[in-house]
Amino acid sequence: MDVRHQPDGSLLLTYDSTRWTKWSIGATLLMLATAVYDHFIGARGDDRVIGLLGAAATLAVIGIVLLEQARFRFDPATRLIEWDQRWAFRRRAGIAPFSGVNHVSVQVPIGDRGIPSRRVVLHLADGTLLPVTIGYRPDVDGSISRTAEALRVTLGHRPPTTEDSVRLLISQGRTIDAVTLLRERGGMSLTEAKRRVEQIMESQ
Repeated sequence: MDVRHQPDGSLLLTYDSTRWTKWSIGATLLMLATAVYDHFIGARGDDRVIGLLGAAATLAVIGIVLLEQARFRFDPATRLIEWDQRWAFRRRAGIAPFSGVNHVSVQVPIGDRGIPSRRVVLHLADGTLLPVTIGYRPDVDGSISRTAEALRVTLGHRPPTTEDSVRLLISQGRTIDAVTLLRERGGMSLTEAKRRVEQIMESQ
């Protein structure tokens, strides 16, 4: 993900994963060529050909799923967000006012406990979610979290508190992650964190 401050004061956020798609397509073509060779020249058996065709199909699907391009432009002068997003064969675009974004969050996959994978999501006033990237990306150096903070600054939002983050996780049905967050950031015991999550759920 590339984040750049433009000369006109706007913030441009882009993402392009086509290189991974090109790699998958190249590997797919290699598998298909090997299967054709084995079938007509190599004569190494049908099992190998079927395996190669299966691998080629898998790589082709991976290439399609990985195909993602995104471009978000945040303009403080007009207070508008212009966005264009492509994922696999789906493409969508739009314009939203700064006032139409309630807050910016960083999401992680449910149960993610290894190298942190994250994505930045805009929570719109109409209740819909607008992820900056559809897929989750490894965030070893914390760049995705810093991107979310840069967007909050541009939009004029305050950073989310631990309570805000916990309520967001609960609203997504991720109570275990909410308990974990309270223990990590709030220094609570497991019992205290569970009790607090239950209290928030009852109040909603």
